[in-house]
Amino acid sequence: MSHTKSHKLLSCAMLGVCSLYMASCTSPLDGARYSDWRDDNPAQWHISNSGSLHSPDTLLSQAATLDEGTAPGKHDLTADMAAEDYVVLALQRSPAIRASRHAVERLRSRLPQVTALDDPMFQMAPFGEMAQTASGEVTVMTGVSQRLPYPGKLATRGRIAEQDVAMALADLRQTELQVAADTRQAYWSYYFAIRAIETTGESRSLLVQFKEIAEAQYRAGTRTQSDVLRASVELSNLDQELIVLAQRHATARSMLNQLLDRPTNAAIPEPAPIALRDIIGDLDDFLAGAARDNPAVRKVYERIEQARERQSLARLSRRPDLTVSANYNVVADHGLSRAADGEDQWWFGFGINIPLWNAKYDAAEQEALESLMVGVADLSTVRNRIAFQVNDAFLRVEAKRDLIEMFRDVIVPQARQTVEASASGYRAGSVDFLTLIDNWRKLLSFDIMYHRALADMEQAIADLERAIGADVTRQNQEQAQ
Repeated sequence: MSHTKSHKLLSCAMLGVCSLYMASCTSPLDGARYSDWRDDNPAQWHISNSGSLHSPDTLLSQAATLDEGTAPGKHDLTADMAAEDYVVLALQRSPAIRASRHAVERLRSRLPQVTALDDPMFQMAPFGEMAQTASGEVTVMTGVSQRLPYPGKLATRGRIAEQDVAMALADLRQTELQVAADTRQAYWSYYFAIRAIETTGESRSLLVQFKEIAEAQYRAGTRTQSDVLRASVELSNLDQELIVLAQRHATARSMLNQLLDRPTNAAIPEPAPIALRDIIGDLDDFLAGAARDNPAVRKVYERIEQARERQSLARLSRRPDLTVSANYNVVADHGLSRAADGEDQWWFGFGINIPLWNAKYDAAEQEALESLMVGVADLSTVRNRIAFQVNDAFLRVEAKRDLIEMFRDVIVPQARQTVEASASGYRAGSVDFLTLIDNWRKLLSFDIMYHRALADMEQAIADLERAIGADVTRQNQEQAQ
């Protein structure tokens, strides 16, 4: 081969290698440039790939719009929204859920990475003391090689990566359940604060009436001034309780707004009174549902299966991988031999790695076995914990239901009748003011305990649904009072 042919081939080969190298160094993500967020810089500006400046608030707003239906302020709250409507809204807007979804997609992106072949290797030796052959002097030596893993290795790595995705999906489901439960908890705390303020306000109006009766009878000379003073003291105590309830109301509203990804002081409509809604199903059904649907249990199952796959991969690591190659040498048309014809050389070859050091392969199998045993032990731990959570929440639901029925059907009606009879007796002079106030205070306490038990039952049902991993079926027992 002539020097001209050799130089052209060499130039083309080097140009191709440089082009491939430069192409491999670029990425479609390299256009974005970020500056560090610094705590001492309140503005915390970022620089986009267009060179314009954006504040963190702008970036967060833009990031929120990437997920459909999650942009803050997209949904307005209405007075007819029930607890489940708030749960749906929280699931749509939760930053924690968005982060979990992106974590799933991040792990999905590993699948094509771990199941793909290694990049082929291109080698070229254009300089140095080259071999002299009968055909002429070798001027350029080139070769391309590709490593081919032992059959089953890539597929096993893919299954391991798929189980990482499955565990991330279980984490996503767990996050969704947590957000739903937290939203229900906050909603029913808000509900109770509203009902307690409402009930206390109505009771205060009744106390004002008692005070007016005491003042009228004091002016008539049939009662002493102590009745009026006692009524004033009770009014002051009630005003203090309303201040505490207002603080609880504001705290519950802030918590609910936080879960809805809204400003913590944003207004939330007052929920209407609800009826007692019982659950359908027994404890055995709920325990079976938790063993089947709870994502924490599913995640441990995936960990155990992944450990088995890692055992398989550790065994496959003892098998050699094959490397195939194609080589081509450029030969000059002159050489030491007069018979030099410049005929180029080419050949194919193969090679294998030799898995010789068994200690590391034994350790890899042992590591996978220990991971498997950890998963089996964790499965028992998680099952026991979930079973306790289901049992505890179910018992709390039953206890609160019995309390609600007792307050609703017996205690509150009797306390209300007692107050009405005491008020009539006080007007007639047969009942003293202390007895009237004591009966009035009991009625107020029982009314608030009724609403507290109702909210506690709903919160216990939220805990039960989180432990099961699915919603429970509900039924109404009464009309809203």
